[in-house]
Amino acid sequence: MELKNKVSKEDFKRYMNDCSKLSWIFHSIDNFKKAIDFKKSHKISTKLKVELENSDEYNTAEGFEPLTLYERLLTASDLTKDELIQQKALLANIDNANGLELSPTPAETIIDGNAVGDAAREYFIADLYEYNREHKTQYQYFDFLQYGFAESVDLTRDILKDDTHRVLFEPSFEYGNSKLKIRCDILINKGNRHVEIIEVKGSTKEKKDHFYDLFYQWYLLKKLGYIIDSVKLCLINKNYYRGLGEIDPGLVLSLEEEFIDFEKEIKIPFLDNDFEVPNNDFKSDIEYSKLFVVSNTYNEQKIKPDYLAIFENIADKNDIDYLFEKIAAIYNDENFLLNEKCGKFKMDFKNETIDYKKAYCRHIFKYRNLDEFNVLNLPQMHTKVGEILWTRDFFYLKDIQDPFDKKYTDSQNKPIFSATNARLINLTNQYLKNNCQTSPDMIVDMNRIDDIVDLLKDYYQYPVYMYDFETSKWAVPNFNKSKSYMQIPFQYSIHTILDDKYDFKNSQATMKHANFIANSQNDPRPEFIQKFIKDSFEFGPGIYVAYNKSFEKMVLRQLIQLFPEYRKPLHYIWQNTIDLRDFFAKAQNNWLIYHPEFKGKSSIKITQPVLDGSLSYKDLRINKGDKASQVFRQFADDFFTQEQWENIFKKDMLAYCDRDTLAMVVVLQKVVELIKEIDPMLIETIKKGES
Repeated sequence: MELKNKVSKEDFKRYMNDCSKLSWIFHSIDNFKKAIDFKKSHKISTKLKVELENSDEYNTAEGFEPLTLYERLLTASDLTKDELIQQKALLANIDNANGLELSPTPAETIIDGNAVGDAAREYFIADLYEYNREHKTQYQYFDFLQYGFAESVDLTRDILKDDTHRVLFEPSFEYGNSKLKIRCDILINKGNRHVEIIEVKGSTKEKKDHFYDLFYQWYLLKKLGYIIDSVKLCLINKNYYRGLGEIDPGLVLSLEEEFIDFEKEIKIPFLDNDFEVPNNDFKSDIEYSKLFVVSNTYNEQKIKPDYLAIFENIADKNDIDYLFEKIAAIYNDENFLLNEKCGKFKMDFKNETIDYKKAYCRHIFKYRNLDEFNVLNLPQMHTKVGEILWTRDFFYLKDIQDPFDKKYTDSQNKPIFSATNARLINLTNQYLKNNCQTSPDMIVDMNRIDDIVDLLKDYYQYPVYMYDFETSKWAVPNFNKSKSYMQIPFQYSIHTILDDKYDFKNSQATMKHANFIANSQNDPRPEFIQKFIKDSFEFGPGIYVAYNKSFEKMVLRQLIQLFPEYRKPLHYIWQNTIDLRDFFAKAQNNWLIYHPEFKGKSSIKITQPVLDGSLSYKDLRINKGDKASQVFRQFADDFFTQEQWENIFKKDMLAYCDRDTLAMVVVLQKVVELIKEIDPMLIETIKKGES
């Protein structure tokens, strides 16, 4: 087999699991720069979102756009201190033998990756010692991490010639004039060229790209003549809690609506007494044998086949050498990104075959001005976008006069646009014809005004507590009573509305405000619970409002589960929390209110400034949730001192979270104003409590 170019593990994974064009772009610095040139010269446009490896129970991120992020890191001259650190990490990642692993590269991502790797080493070293005790052997381990790739290749080859070292960390291999390279996470040396491959992932869930990761390693070692006895994937155990051990998910508390007597179960035991939540500062040792789950089966399939068996079956039925030759060949084609279809090999897991297929690419496509209103702004269009981008003469919404016209059907003669999207298209075109001016009866769905009124009724049941949490997470649990990637709340803000005289422009005089932020590196949850309960009932029981409530309710549910002594007040808040986002995006019947400038998105960072741009985050040094999370994480991990926290970061952190809940007030106030303009009597009817 003679490959025209190197094919790294990450190249292979991106090609097989994502998109051949994505694989082409991140194959090398030269290809990356070529893609940037294509963008700047208006030959291509890109729409990339990369899913993160981190596995949260609740994923608040939508992924990230690597081309934009990396372009700045590699070309900008005004990088911040944090960005310079990210640039260094990116350059090191590009030179990695395994290829460029796409990552947003914040500090916590790097730290988590290192922490999982270190924990896995501890686990497999302990496992080796246990093996030696059981079998009365004296096997050793060897860590190649300190060596460069070329030196590591030679050392790996030499060490595998005898069986003195059983467990190898980061052993290196190359094949075909270094066109294929790999640094394995862990290799078990069983002697006589028999080995076991173990890949460690900082994830709690198995993903399809893990399959290709292991397949690449198996293939390369097979080509080198090693006999692979087993292939395993090591994941983080999502049911392991530090200090508590493994908890059966069937025993995890499920919450349901229940009657809670405020006077007897909340006011008397909690509010009338100066209750305190004991700290949770003691940290138990991590039980590595419970932190990790090691499996040799591919659990993405119903049958759950053995990795080794399915790899061997695929190799028997397909020409894998030819597969790699074809992949390697694409990287020489400078115009590959200009092809309308992504020609690529696709795995048929059921039949264990690899077929070559072509599909219209929805990631990289011929140039469009994405700042104009276009079909990419429409929700739930992803499966249809590829064909539209390449084969249709419409892209901009202004060119779609009648979305129900029969010409707007797909290759299967099905309507391209749903009824909801048709409404958004017509609304956007009306907006453009009106010189980008709107009226209340234009952006409010007048056919569902009753639904909006029903939602608004809750906001007139005072007090109304608008609340927002900030959280951090760790791959390896940092506190007792926590698991991997659990969202640990360390901060909240509450704006309380007591009557209908509230005004976000005069918030101090027309509303009440409370906030909290952890002030030590210990577990913030005990003090968080104590303060949050008191502040959430300061003006009596009420209605509790979050924006995208599933996140805050998930955090509350976990607090109830792990701190059951405070179940009643937290449960009361949990079951009385409503979602401000329901005015825009719901599970069904979306967009009761839609402004064309939302462009299909319902994040408060979009809806609030569109409805009223007078409140901005631009004056804040910390102006995004992920930045706030990262700052607290660095504080908790002892990256800066208590004095630095107090004098540099704390004020900015408080300002950001406070701004979030004030933005919620802005949204509510603007919704009420819209309805008042349509029919003032509707609001008066709600105030009187009439149906």
